[in-house]
Amino acid sequence: MLISYIVCGHFIGFASPGPLAFKLTTQINVIVGAFFLLSGYVMAYSSCEVGEKKAKDKQIQAIEKSAPGYILARVFGYWPLHFAVLLLFSPMFIYADYIYNGPLITAAHGLMATTLTQAWFPMHAEIWNAPTWFLGATTFVTVLQPYFLPILSKQGKKELRRTAVWLTLFLLIPRIGYCYDNNAWGLLEGAMSPKAFKNLAIFNSLRFNPIWAVFEVMLGFVACRLVMLDGTDGEKKPGVSLTETLGPLIGMIAIVVLRATGVVALSDMLTRSLIFMPLFSLFLMGLHRASVQLDADGKQKITDPVAKLLNLKPLIWLGNLSFPIFVVHGPLGQLFYKKAIASKIFGGPCNIVFGPWFFYVFLGAVVASAFLLNKFVMGSDKVKKLSGWIQGKIVQYC
Repeated sequence: MLISYIVCGHFIGFASPGPLAFKLTTQINVIVGAFFLLSGYVMAYSSCEVGEKKAKDKQIQAIEKSAPGYILARVFGYWPLHFAVLLLFSPMFIYADYIYNGPLITAAHGLMATTLTQAWFPMHAEIWNAPTWFLGATTFVTVLQPYFLPILSKQGKKELRRTAVWLTLFLLIPRIGYCYDNNAWGLLEGAMSPKAFKNLAIFNSLRFNPIWAVFEVMLGFVACRLVMLDGTDGEKKPGVSLTETLGPLIGMIAIVVLRATGVVALSDMLTRSLIFMPLFSLFLMGLHRASVQLDADGKQKITDPVAKLLNLKPLIWLGNLSFPIFVVHGPLGQLFYKKAIASKIFGGPCNIVFGPWFFYVFLGAVVASAFLLNKFVMGSDKVKKLSGWIQGKIVQYC
């Protein structure tokens, strides 16, 4: 559901939407924080013990044995697909970059994109496969994971709540600073042209810089640990009710609608830190608690309607395609809509040549391509074997 919003938000303009539909689907700067938070949530769930203030022994042993090996094993969980898509679309990327920037800058951009360092350059974070700046930020988080994981895993619920407050402040203060200095308190930045920004470089630093990703991932980690430690430290285990999932979900939808309609005028970044991220944390925590309920025989018993909906097989199947959808939708969008590329292939951007309805062809192409990438790249034993060999060689020299 999140990646569907991102895909539509990036390219909905080519479908000639009405003003309200455009504003409803372009609040990407708000929504993207959920991906970092979700990453931290999964990280905590997979690496820490339930009901204990500790990381799993296997995780700690892997870190102590080889921190570079631990980091690379996680980076290579997503880098091979990223590299495969870069390679597949490299003629298009190189051609367009060369036209506008020349050979030296094109080579520099290729290096940044391949090594996932683009997120550190605020005005160039979206070079080549634009959405993969997220992977660059995630890579920095992964580099720091061996250092913050053992610390956060030892915290009790009181310490975790305190940590959440500090992390939120670390995220919020620079964003307040940006809004104050640029009088940007009420801007709907996702619906604005880059030329409309008073200081685009500073805004992009708040969007792309990997430092902020670390804090948002850690917030997700903290949220998961709060659920994993339910019933410890003398606290009563919280009950489960529909309000814990449906309430935050309604709140997240409401803030997007209220901003789109102009009822709430609050900057993307402030909305993200003050409203959307806390609501998404509560939503994940509610789903988590609803999904670990047991019946009298000790078997999983899901009664929450929202959790049941998200557990449907078609949604799980689509969820498994979410990462390849994320990686491939940007290049396909350039192929169909970028003037320098589409003019050579189709005679012009596809929304002009074929009409706004072509947007739905684009969406179908994204899902079909993601399915093929999932099957033949992410599911390939040869790719996994080659990936493991490269990791081993890199670790030897670390």
